[in-house]
Amino acid sequence: MDTTLDTSRFQREFFQRLDNRFHLDLLFDYLPEIYFYAKDIHSRFVKVNAAMVRMHGCKRESDMIGRDDHAFHTRDMAERYIAEDRRVQALGKPLPNQVWLVPNHDGVLKWYVSSKLPLFGDGGKVIGIAGVMRDFEKAGAILEPYQEMATVVGFVSEHYAERIEVAELASRMHLSVSQFDRKFKKLFQMTPQQYILRVRVNAAAQALISTDEPIASIADRCGFYDQSYFTKQFRKVMAVTPREYRARYCPRE
Repeated sequence: MDTTLDTSRFQREFFQRLDNRFHLDLLFDYLPEIYFYAKDIHSRFVKVNAAMVRMHGCKRESDMIGRDDHAFHTRDMAERYIAEDRRVQALGKPLPNQVWLVPNHDGVLKWYVSSKLPLFGDGGKVIGIAGVMRDFEKAGAILEPYQEMATVVGFVSEHYAERIEVAELASRMHLSVSQFDRKFKKLFQMTPQQYILRVRVNAAAQALISTDEPIASIADRCGFYDQSYFTKQFRKVMAVTPREYRARYCPRE
């Protein structure tokens, strides 16, 4: 980072170009417990709230202004966040209520509900994005539909390495399998099976870059009982094989 960056000027110049600045204020109205940010077209932070500052281990907003996710996250996670930003920019429309499984500094996955929207300026061009993340555990009653799934989400997080049947998850909600499947898809925009897969793949990805454990062992302890199936599913989610992922984000000396 350029330590000579004038953060006040950086913010001012960005917002002077913005056509729909009022949308930033609207995002704060979603929930009292939110993590808010705005980024420019290069995914550099131009605005963050106090919760985002604390989340990233900073003391003040200026510590984040002008920097992108690479300054605060591992390379693999930073690239995934930035890829999501680019998707919003390319679509030119909001992506509301996306489920994110975000690892903390210990690699433990935590669940957030995320909404992003493009920011327009310079005569209608997309010049950045803004978003909010809502912490499932702290969000309160406004997220009651999601909190009803707390038992299921917690169970999957704790038992993803084991065989998990959708019927078992449905029973925890006192619903039939079909009722549970419909409700889950409505909330998370994915099936229960896809959610379980996402949790397993994220856990495997963290293990690949944080340990020297053989890929076959990681596959087994993350709930994949066949390595070829693991490779296929990992590639479907991450767009690369487990071996390629490890080589890209954790190169060996």
